[in-house]
Amino acid sequence: MQTIIAQNVLSIKPIGGENAVSGICVIDIETGDVVAAHHSEHFFIPASTQKLITATTLLLCYTPGHRLSTQVYHDGKISPRGRLHGNLYIRGCGDPSLGSQYSDVSPDTFIREVVKAVKSAGIRSISGQVIADDRAIPDNPVVSKWLWEDVGNYYAAGCYGINYADNRFAATFRTGESGSRPTLLEITPEIKNLRIYDYLSTNRSGRDSAYIYGAPYEYTRRIYGSLPANRDRFTIKGDLPDPPHHLARQLTETLRRSGIKVQHEATTARILHETGKALAPYDPGKPVLLTYYSPALVDLLRHTLIESDNLYAESLLRQVELASHPTATLSGSIEAMKNIWKEKGFPIDDAILYDGSGLSPLNRITPLMMCRLLAYVAGNGETGNILFDLLPRPGEGTLKRFMADSELATSFRLKSGSMTGVQCYAGYYKGKRTYAVVVMVNHFSSPRGRVQKEVADTLTRLFYSLEKTADKKTTSTQKI
Repeated sequence: MQTIIAQNVLSIKPIGGENAVSGICVIDIETGDVVAAHHSEHFFIPASTQKLITATTLLLCYTPGHRLSTQVYHDGKISPRGRLHGNLYIRGCGDPSLGSQYSDVSPDTFIREVVKAVKSAGIRSISGQVIADDRAIPDNPVVSKWLWEDVGNYYAAGCYGINYADNRFAATFRTGESGSRPTLLEITPEIKNLRIYDYLSTNRSGRDSAYIYGAPYEYTRRIYGSLPANRDRFTIKGDLPDPPHHLARQLTETLRRSGIKVQHEATTARILHETGKALAPYDPGKPVLLTYYSPALVDLLRHTLIESDNLYAESLLRQVELASHPTATLSGSIEAMKNIWKEKGFPIDDAILYDGSGLSPLNRITPLMMCRLLAYVAGNGETGNILFDLLPRPGEGTLKRFMADSELATSFRLKSGSMTGVQCYAGYYKGKRTYAVVVMVNHFSSPRGRVQKEVADTLTRLFYSLEKTADKKTTSTQKI
């Protein structure tokens, strides 16, 4: 069977054109056999299929119902008149869902709950300030191996010890005739001290080719490219320069509007450290006013995989190291992830990993390694069932139009991954038998839609063949 199916794959027209390289691997979950392979041991850029490695690791580290927690506490005494002689702290753990538009609660729920908790504690004024303790992730928020053209845009938002509101802002423009300059209408949310310099023009094509450039903690953003012409409102999204500080400021303003005086302006642990006023180590004995929980891990992972959310993936990767350490760095989290797989008897040391989302074009993994990892998880009882249910099916998320014409589409659960010259898919097929499947295409110059169609056609032919083989095997067994 292995020889027949492998020849079937190789006989199909190459995916992506003459200069492209494609790799395919299919493993029968029940037997563990590789039933189809083509360049399966070559290194490929996995793009967002790498999120599967992050997601499966989290499922091995935590229970599906595990929730991330953010604490609000103070370090002073409350006078009979309700004056807190001290500071109010937000202690983060890198929860990506805090204030997120993708959470199952309103984005302002956290701030409203904090105000409610402060009032319930009898606090009417604060002599100090609101401090965002973002020390859980003391690393560079963005990955050094990401492209500069990505950094500053919403999909490459940095990962912080406190993430808030998806770490993004929206810039809305009005555009006129093709070739004219757009007019900036508004920035939401309002970000104190943010300066926007746009070098935009408008185009007839209707395409958004605008890129926002800027680094973490810097309040200057430059926008280059073009926007569609003749739009009353057209919105693009960038990353917040400093999400922990933004949250601390938002909370301070809301407390003041609700009648609670806060004497000093908001700050963060990072800012205090950089100005020579580093915070003392966290004292678990301090009075906790609120412990705020994220949605269940399984829900965070569902969003991560269906919407291919890079911030969620990066934040969840840090949770791997935070499971056993008080702080997490990128390198430490990747090392912790590799150690977990090594303990399971499934080393992934050969994989070249620079992040948890797959956004870096320098990541490398073989289709065989990815496929074996998926097969391992599928054979791991409930964990395998959970991962299968988390994956999008054709028609959902980033697979919205994938395999639209295939009769086998409903049998697939796949994570897609794409960047310039890269199109990958990894996941499962459940038919007469269950298979782990990985397809990776790199270095193509053909239109992406054509490559996606070629991959869909290849998968359809391949699994029609596998289904026929399964039928023959069943018939043969019945005759015996």
